[in-house]
Amino acid sequence: MKKTLRLLLFFVVIPALSYFAFRYGQRKYHDYQWERSHAEFMAQATNTASENVTVLRDSILIPYQNSKRTVHVYLPPGYRENDSISYPVIYFMDGDGAFNELENESEEWRVDEVIDSTVNAGGRGAIVIGLESAEDRDGEYTPWPTSDIPQAHGEAYMNWFCKEFKPWVDANFRTLPAPEHTTIGGISRSGMMAYYAIMSHPETFGVALIQSPSMWVDEERLLAMEPNGDLSNKKVFVSVGELEAPMVPLAQKAHDRLAAAGISADNRKLTVYEGLGHWHITWRQSFAEAYPWIVL
Repeated sequence: MKKTLRLLLFFVVIPALSYFAFRYGQRKYHDYQWERSHAEFMAQATNTASENVTVLRDSILIPYQNSKRTVHVYLPPGYRENDSISYPVIYFMDGDGAFNELENESEEWRVDEVIDSTVNAGGRGAIVIGLESAEDRDGEYTPWPTSDIPQAHGEAYMNWFCKEFKPWVDANFRTLPAPEHTTIGGISRSGMMAYYAIMSHPETFGVALIQSPSMWVDEERLLAMEPNGDLSNKKVFVSVGELEAPMVPLAQKAHDRLAAAGISADNRKLTVYEGLGHWHITWRQSFAEAYPWIVL
């Protein structure tokens, strides 16, 4: 009996403890490296937002959450000089990543630079509204409760977005409020929510920018969704980095489901960016490619 226990200790318990100690140390070292890298980035970070970006701190109340949210607003060149022109609107969830590396505490997507340069070259401008996520980002950006996220309230969030937040934007800025002029966009988990939004609220959104969508969150139910209206005149831009290995086939499935829901080949695009992973540089490149197509 004692020999068996010694063998069990030597061959099972000690190796198991060693493995878990190694994994814990590896994780702590990874966290240390990330914190060090982040601190170095922030020490050199600058305000990269264009002068026509405004940050409205804690300005929007979400009544059902009893919480306020920060909104980042980009107005295109010429907006203030000519009050006779109204503009299409691009809404970004995870919107603190759109304009400024100081706000994002990482690389930003250069949304303002893309639109500024487009307008300066004679192209069309757009208003961009970036809405920051909740502290419980997973709960807000998951449509329905799951075993992993029982507190999910994405369905209620998107209802609030369409019924209260968008009307506030339309009342306070010179927007073109019709669905065909209204884009919903996001990255990762909020990219999945952009897919959910175009399927569930086609009366509000005419275009979806679906970047690196985390369809794995609730893959079966998301892909089984039936559109809540006619999608035949909608546009979708789906993108993913080549190195986001498990998410590449899921992006393909999201694209194919939207095609099956009625979006024509001319009105949908799927792009896989070679050599890029799940990161802000990927979403920066995606927006630069998508923007001219979105505002055609």
